[in-house]
Amino acid sequence: MNLDLNTVWSRGMKLVSDNFQLLIVIAGIFLLLPTIAVYLLLPDFQMLAEPGADPEILVERMGAMIGPLVGVFGLLSLFQFAGYGAMIGLIGPDRPTVAQALVTGFKIVPSTIVVLIMFALAYFIGAVVIIVPFSILGGVAGLPSVALIGVIPVLIFVVWLMARLSMSMPVLVLGGTLSPFNAMKISWKLTGPTQWQIMMFWAALLIASTVISLMFNGGMSVIAALFGTGTAALLITGLANGLTTMASGMIICGVAAAMFEQLSGPSLDSIQNTFE
Repeated sequence: MNLDLNTVWSRGMKLVSDNFQLLIVIAGIFLLLPTIAVYLLLPDFQMLAEPGADPEILVERMGAMIGPLVGVFGLLSLFQFAGYGAMIGLIGPDRPTVAQALVTGFKIVPSTIVVLIMFALAYFIGAVVIIVPFSILGGVAGLPSVALIGVIPVLIFVVWLMARLSMSMPVLVLGGTLSPFNAMKISWKLTGPTQWQIMMFWAALLIASTVISLMFNGGMSVIAALFGTGTAALLITGLANGLTTMASGMIICGVAAAMFEQLSGPSLDSIQNTFE
């Protein structure tokens, strides 16, 4: 199976461009507004997000906020999963209405949670298997720094695992199945022949979006600092983070849909039937 990543990128951007007016509404509701709400409802979160914050104060605040943070971000993640699913559905080949896309987005949330749990378990097991030999070698050689070298293959492993399962949500939305295990199997099958290309592509996209987000959010933080620590500063910071989350979310959904379209081709039914 040939995968043309230039075509994937251009097709993904065209999907976003063609559906921009609808996508920006969904992204605004599911990504932008919740991010702003987090900053307004949890004012201390702004300090936690600042790169120059005092580590001791961060640890103390984190301990006090761990409960609210877990609850808020848990609900936020569920809401955002529905938004991502709705955006992928909206730009899919079936051309659903906005209402139909939203229904699909909420339907895939439970399955998406299962996929993430399985991803976390696979990551944990793989990371342990990778890091243990380096830790043993470092202990035998008396060089603790050797164990740190194991972090590099762990990072490569997690990006590779993410790439292999990256088609799970498009399969859930566009592939006619709500089974998380079936979605993971199909994603594994689709990404197998070009796994290293896909891994490098997602890694490059992640790095680029992170750098751009840090630059934009850093500049907006400077502006927010002019307003002190009041509501205006929180609103500016939340808006900046929400806009970058919204933009990256639309791009990722467009690229994921385009990649799924190219990888699955006309043979998706036969691939799916293999696992049923």
